[in-house]
Amino acid sequence: MEDERVSPANEVGPAMQPVPFLPVLVRDVMTRDPITAEPAATVKDIAHILLDRDIRCVPVVDVGDILIGVVSESDLICRGGYPTARSHHLADFVDGLAEHRHHWSERAEGLTAGEIMTSDLVTCRPDEPVAIVTRRMLRMGVRTLPVVDNDQLVGVVSRHDLLRLFDRPDTEIRARLEQLLADPLWAPDEHSAEFTVRDGVVILRGSVRRQSDVSVLVATVRQVPGVIEVVNRLSVQEPNRPPRNLPPTN
Repeated sequence: MEDERVSPANEVGPAMQPVPFLPVLVRDVMTRDPITAEPAATVKDIAHILLDRDIRCVPVVDVGDILIGVVSESDLICRGGYPTARSHHLADFVDGLAEHRHHWSERAEGLTAGEIMTSDLVTCRPDEPVAIVTRRMLRMGVRTLPVVDNDQLVGVVSRHDLLRLFDRPDTEIRARLEQLLADPLWAPDEHSAEFTVRDGVVILRGSVRRQSDVSVLVATVRQVPGVIEVVNRLSVQEPNRPPRNLPPTN
């Protein structure tokens, strides 16, 4: 296939591009310029790409990189699991066993990407927060989502890409937290919070001014890429005041 593209591997560590500040967006972790297939690509072409690149699916794009579908491993292996219309005696046997035989048998008849692809797609946008997209992947039971901007494919994000958020050294997490606590846009006023990091677990010590600052700071630190858990040992400078007794009304 002439239009297939291989994306550069995402690296972890000092060589990677700077970790984004909060929130982490899809464009910060996605694989850019993914391998794609044109609608006329043959089943053999697609099988070779999936095996050669060790990927589970390939987006199908039309002119201008407009996403029109995705071909997955399931779309290919159905040829072996579901007989075609040319094997009527075997088809009758399988028909009683397979709940979705009609769906997969139609795929098994296809010879090109355009004939076997899934066109009813679950996608995401590059500006969506990773947390939202992760929940979408889990809810829909998918491992890879095409990233689309105005119908144009701009990348893919997989569960493997999301795993990289947990594989950040403690030194990178510390550097990010130091920036975070020094930034008035994120850190509460008049705080003296300190922290330690070990294996992605952050322990917060020191004090903040109000009780509400504790929840805000813990939630913000928890969103830093690489943070697995936050242990709160912060104290509050101004404890909550009890409500004033109002005079009785007549």
